[in-house]
Amino acid sequence: MAASQLRPPLQTPQSTSAPERPHRASEVVRVSSPAQSPWEKRWWIDKTAKLLRAGEGIGPDDDIEALLKMSEEEIARHFMNDPRFGDALLDFNMYFMGFKADDIKTDGAYNSHAFDFPNTISAAQALLSNGDYFKLFDLEGPLFLAPLRRETDPENMLPGDAGLTAAQLRRKVVNELKVVFANLGASAAAQMSSNGQDLCRQLADFGARKDALTEQVHRAFDDAEIFVLTRAQVVSWPLDSVARAAREECVKYKPKADVKRLAAAIQAASEQFSTSFEEILRFEPEAYEPESVLDFKAVDLSTFPIKDKWLAFGYEQAVALQNSSTNFNRKRSAYVLKRFFCDDLTPVGFEDPQEHVAGAHGSDTSCFACHYKLDPMAGFFRGLGAQFYDYSRERTIIFDDLADDSRSRYEATWRTRKGSSRKWNIGYVRSPRWENQNSYGETLGDLSKIIREAPEPKRCLVKRLFEYMTAENQTIDGGYLDHLTEAFAKEAAVSSSQAMKNAIVRIAKSQTYHERNAEPQRCYDHAPDATAAKGPPCRVAYILQKNCAQCHGTIYGGDASLDLGAWITAPDGKNRTFPHLDDDMQQRPAQDTITRMMERLVSTDPKRRMPKNKIMSSQERQELYLWAQQELSRIGKGDVQ
Repeated sequence: MAASQLRPPLQTPQSTSAPERPHRASEVVRVSSPAQSPWEKRWWIDKTAKLLRAGEGIGPDDDIEALLKMSEEEIARHFMNDPRFGDALLDFNMYFMGFKADDIKTDGAYNSHAFDFPNTISAAQALLSNGDYFKLFDLEGPLFLAPLRRETDPENMLPGDAGLTAAQLRRKVVNELKVVFANLGASAAAQMSSNGQDLCRQLADFGARKDALTEQVHRAFDDAEIFVLTRAQVVSWPLDSVARAAREECVKYKPKADVKRLAAAIQAASEQFSTSFEEILRFEPEAYEPESVLDFKAVDLSTFPIKDKWLAFGYEQAVALQNSSTNFNRKRSAYVLKRFFCDDLTPVGFEDPQEHVAGAHGSDTSCFACHYKLDPMAGFFRGLGAQFYDYSRERTIIFDDLADDSRSRYEATWRTRKGSSRKWNIGYVRSPRWENQNSYGETLGDLSKIIREAPEPKRCLVKRLFEYMTAENQTIDGGYLDHLTEAFAKEAAVSSSQAMKNAIVRIAKSQTYHERNAEPQRCYDHAPDATAAKGPPCRVAYILQKNCAQCHGTIYGGDASLDLGAWITAPDGKNRTFPHLDDDMQQRPAQDTITRMMERLVSTDPKRRMPKNKIMSSQERQELYLWAQQELSRIGKGDVQ
């Protein structure tokens, strides 16, 4: 390929009684606002139509008067019944995966990148048919090919290709290799009674031409299609299987080769090559041009040499998430943590592990703050080298930087210490100190199961949906996000598709969604049990209430004379800060208070690290730290709050 080519995860308890129907979307708590005028409702309807119909707003075919009489929930569900909702779903799914394109269609035809991510397609198709929307979390599954390229690439054409269409060129390159196999088969048949040395010479020449033969086939396909051909081994497997048989028979058993065995290897390779390309050529644009997401057709993987489930990372991700001989899949690991867990690995500090951590990333605490999560997640990809090619069956692994290494030596990176109950130090790590908080596994199937069952990805999915429907930089109150997530998770235990639709309705009915010029730093929606108070900024108020207010809820008699539930004017009369008294019972400057908070957040000393004797999620610790960092920067610049 280089040359040519579990502590068990946290779950929602399952009821043993008959499943109940998913709850309908409930009203959210909004900031009070005047009654909606007809103009405002019409604006909301058009905005929702564009969102749920992939950019198509209200048009002449819509009965606006009938829509104005409907409730907001009825309107949203009306648009979700529109065939264009499938495109909106696919667009959001690609946003969730971090590879959203400007347009998934051009002149009514799907662009090729719309087919890049199998799990986004499977999830959209499942939701449209009330199936398992959490296929979005599966890292292995079907393969969806885009219609094959329509135009030839003049730079890759040979003199004999002139005048051929792209489809004709594909047929030509396939037939060219079929002829090579046919000629080898004919030679084998003619030499059945000989010692096979003439056939061995032909096969030696064939082996030397493997790379050239591969390039001959590839000239009819574009980069994304070649990526599929390479990973599926539809060219390399037939060529390699014949070359391998030739090495064994013509070298190991010289001077007499088993011609019958060689003939069988040639025949099997020829049949496999023909079967694979018969399936691939079903995706010629003249025969395959899907008009909706439901029309997307999966490849019959049983026709390929590698019949396993398809890895749900496409060509774009292979380019963006390259695995070098030095990064050890960490780029891929960081991607999974960010996209599925909303964890961007901002190094804020970590808990001391129970045992000393070896290696540079363990001895350097600033490194370990990221690597304690990054490295175990990377292990799920340990068998995948360049362009996510599967080297798990081979002795050597080749990386995107074209370096190579012994696969067994490379994989030893993730083996656990002697005496461990686990074979691999691979998993989703919440805490380096308390292993019972973590979810361990070995395979990509295990990782998919962790993502499906862990609470963090559901919360991340709801957070991304809120961003997609409002604005990517719009602040969301943590309590409101937890409220949305709790409802979503409860409903998803019955039907993930219905839960997703309900979540869309809830956000569409939110105050944030109704704001025409929303302030990015303001929270417009709160959880039903939220109390109106002039507390800290909404970006961190819920984090502080959840993790800190139990000990730091008053300046009198409380720990450190600090009240993290209030937000007052600082002594300088300009900035805002928390009530925080010094030894003389005087209010500390804002800069002093924020600096002390940051020091406690990043400390690895259990006696100083906050919150004390309590696990705080890394995402919440990061968010609080980043906010504090920005506050200090603002104060240092003299900006007035």
